[in-house]
Amino acid sequence: MKVFIFRCPSQPEMHAATRYETGSNLPGNQCSGSWLFSEFVDLKAEPSTSRLGIDIDVLRRRVQQQGYHVWESGAPVRVVVEPETAPAPTPFATVTAEPPAVVVPPAPAPSRRRAAAPAAKASPAPVAAAVSGGKVEAAPPRHQVVWFDIPVRDLDRAIRFYSAVLGVLLRKEQAGRGVAMAVLPHTDNSIGGCLVQTMDATPSDGGPLLYLNTDGRLDVAVSAAKLAGGTVLQPKHSIGPDGYRAIVLDSEGNRIALHSR
Repeated sequence: MKVFIFRCPSQPEMHAATRYETGSNLPGNQCSGSWLFSEFVDLKAEPSTSRLGIDIDVLRRRVQQQGYHVWESGAPVRVVVEPETAPAPTPFATVTAEPPAVVVPPAPAPSRRRAAAPAAKASPAPVAAAVSGGKVEAAPPRHQVVWFDIPVRDLDRAIRFYSAVLGVLLRKEQAGRGVAMAVLPHTDNSIGGCLVQTMDATPSDGGPLLYLNTDGRLDVAVSAAKLAGGTVLQPKHSIGPDGYRAIVLDSEGNRIALHSR
């Protein structure tokens, strides 16, 4: 799991970890002033007894549960435990006249192979260079996307839509005052994202096009999208060697692509 670490300038021993690069879900009442970004950390690579001043297993569990965690560093470590506020999982919605085959039970999570948008086949450009023994060597390429937020106006409605389309039950989580979210299934070493509802959430039918993995069940996903309140903008079509996709508007008005190999 990859997280962003922030510190409180007025209280140097106070630290926070969050999934959000901007730290927008961090509680303001635990830091007098603004949280200041410190570093980007891959928890998978951190030892159990970390330089961060907190047990990594505890940190990982708390961030997974509510999207962020706040603690005080130093010896002994005093963990600041926020109350559990995440409500019970939201059950699948039953859409009027929905065929039984459309609602897919939340049995195994979809494949984590990410869909590739149709693009010219080219070698990835190096993102940095290093000097070694008098020679300039290109640094290996890396993922430029680390996380994504899908803005929603009604989180319960969006959870029903994406649970039906992806075939896996999403769960609502409280991510701070005025912020609720539902994390899409992903592994620690893959790119993840979530549905997020805030006061200023503004879904859009333009801008970047996000591809979601519906590998092997694209037809079912498109049918589920229509029955769960979405709109099909482009039905299933071939994108050459990259497989097939369909472009839909979700229940909130976001334009997304459903992809399958």
